[in-house]
Amino acid sequence: MSPKNIVEEFFDRKVLAVLKLFLSSEGKEQFYLREISRRARVPVATTFRILQKLKELGVIEETIIKKTKLYSLSNNRNTRLLAELLEEKKTVIQEFVEAVSRLPGVEMLIRHGTESKDKTNILVIGTNVDEKAVKSKVGEIKDKYNFNIIELILEPPQFSQMSSMGLFPGKKVILWERSLTNA
Repeated sequence: MSPKNIVEEFFDRKVLAVLKLFLSSEGKEQFYLREISRRARVPVATTFRILQKLKELGVIEETIIKKTKLYSLSNNRNTRLLAELLEEKKTVIQEFVEAVSRLPGVEMLIRHGTESKDKTNILVIGTNVDEKAVKSKVGEIKDKYNFNIIELILEPPQFSQMSSMGLFPGKKVILWERSLTNA
């Protein structure tokens, strides 16, 4: 079992959702109670109790401006440790990108749509890409980390045509792109 899965077994899903919201902002953002509740998809009363507990533990800080309370991630050793334990998702995606980008014919890897804690959608764009090798890596990651990568392999003209038709709505992030230096 991976360290991330062990940590998730110890923590309540709702506590993890609130923690991940703060960790994803890397301590640069401040949130108010209702915003945390909405983004983490946790009821307001539960969010309040979680915030009080995290405040007692020194994980988050509370700033009061007149009648408004803002919460932000504390910058200390405990929060860095929590971030390290809960940040496996990025390394899973990086592992996939590193493996698939080495395959012949791969020109670009794009994460699209909404992502969640246990899955993401990735477009593999290239010419004559080895589908079996890509699917093998997806299966390996699923078995090793219990993380689903939903991959779609497209030729560059197919991707251009489908994009122009609006078939890939939402946020798109280029994870890797072949350049002259890594060709």
